[in-house]
Amino acid sequence: MTVEIDEALAESLRVRAEAAGRSVEDYVRHRLEEDDAAVWTEVDAICDAVVAEGDGIPLGELGDWMNGWGKPDGPPPPR
Repeated sequence: MTVEIDEALAESLRVRAEAAGRSVEDYVRHRLEEDDAAVWTEVDAICDAVVAEGDGIPLGELGDWMNGWGKPDGPPPPR
C-alpha cells in the first residue's frame, strides 16, 4: 500500500521515527497499531458500562431483529 502525504508531514514523521530509533515505516505501523488498540480499549469500556448499567440490547435479540429488516413478517424492534 502506498499513501501520499505532504512534505511537512513526511518531515514530521522522519523526525519522530528517528527520535524513536525506528524506520519511518516501522514507526508509522507501530503508531497505527497503537491507535487501533486505544480505540478498541475505549469501545470495550463503553460496552462494559452499558452492560453494568443494564442498558443495551442483547446481541441475540438484535441479530434476530436485523435479520428481519425489510421482511413483512420480521420481528418487532427489541425493547
